[in-house]
Amino acid sequence: MIKSFNLEILDSLLDQIAVLDTDGSIIAINQSWVNFSLENGGDLHKSGVGSNYLAVCPKEIQDGIVQVLTGTSDSFTYEYPCHSTAELRWFLLRVTPITINESTGAVVSHVNITDRRLLEIRLERKERLYRHIAENSTDFISLHTIDGKYIYVSPNFSFVLGYSPSELVGKSPADFIYDDDIKKIQLLTDNPHEIGEIKTVTYRFRCKNGNYIWMESKYKLVLSVDKVSDEMICVSRDVTKNKQKLIELEEEKKSLRKRVYTDSLTGISNRRYFNRQFKKAYQTYRQDGIPFSLVVIDIDYFKQYNDTYGHKKGDECLIKVADALASGVRKNDRVCRIGGEEFCIIFPNTNEEKAIALAERICKKVKGLKIPHENSNVSKYVTVSIGVSTISSSFESVNQEELFQLADQALYQSKKNGRNRVSFN
Repeated sequence: MIKSFNLEILDSLLDQIAVLDTDGSIIAINQSWVNFSLENGGDLHKSGVGSNYLAVCPKEIQDGIVQVLTGTSDSFTYEYPCHSTAELRWFLLRVTPITINESTGAVVSHVNITDRRLLEIRLERKERLYRHIAENSTDFISLHTIDGKYIYVSPNFSFVLGYSPSELVGKSPADFIYDDDIKKIQLLTDNPHEIGEIKTVTYRFRCKNGNYIWMESKYKLVLSVDKVSDEMICVSRDVTKNKQKLIELEEEKKSLRKRVYTDSLTGISNRRYFNRQFKKAYQTYRQDGIPFSLVVIDIDYFKQYNDTYGHKKGDECLIKVADALASGVRKNDRVCRIGGEEFCIIFPNTNEEKAIALAERICKKVKGLKIPHENSNVSKYVTVSIGVSTISSSFESVNQEELFQLADQALYQSKKNGRNRVSFN
């Protein structure tokens, strides 16, 4: 029946193996089969050589073995638990056909798959745990391909954003992100391997109802479950309320900054702002050698104007003059009211000739307002006197304070020479 060398081969195998004839009777077993039966309280009279194996098998296994013996199936497999009092165990029953003396028999093997099954159980538990976390987390959890497309999204996406998972999977976040914020996400998908440990991005995401919410997402590059490709895992949260508070706070800061640097009467910049910009322009000159010009302006006979028309009209006059100055300069020029009826203008990157021309234009513009001033000794309209100074490479020894004094002296010269004019010093 079974030659001795074939039995030696069977005994060399660790799996429990039995050979069945065409009727299902056991005609050979290996030593592993014997050992397992003895160690686990088995009865070799029922499962040893000469016994019919079909008689001790459950119906499902009987049917599978018969299909192999009759040739209706090429093989049969069945996984089953076989726990002892000391340990958990799982086995894989495998039945394959064999020809014995021109008749069809079968080889039955029981393979210990405990290690594999325990690993599967651990993985299943982890998967259930992670899915439980993802499905019950208040954060949005998503998985992305290396180019950013959604692979998985947690269920709460639909609760807050309105999209079902099927409406997101396969699409890119860029399809839903506010246009001005798309570049933030593209930096991640264009250079995914530069993400490093964790990358945080804040952007506006379009909900299904068309409204946008602020999202904060943390991206991390990970190896996919199949360990074949890289993926990105992303944890996001709705930060709209916090973002709105930050925006409001920033607006308040801007408003406060504007109030701090704005003259409350005329609406143009005040002396505090002038001091800051004057210092900045001087530092730029010292560092880069870029010249600039300073203009000091005074409304002629303004005390007489107030005495004649009253302080309310005086305030209106200051506002009109300030508007004329602000509208009569270039974009980068800085117009400031530094006190009373006195104004200053900083002309960046402007030489003497250009500064004088701009000052002359301002002088004419103010007179052109035709604000009546019957007690002026120079005109029947409100006029201004202007002093100009310029700092360039030829004034290396002049400091910031001296430059202002030069402009102030030029203003004095304009007043001395009859007012309503421009002087340079």
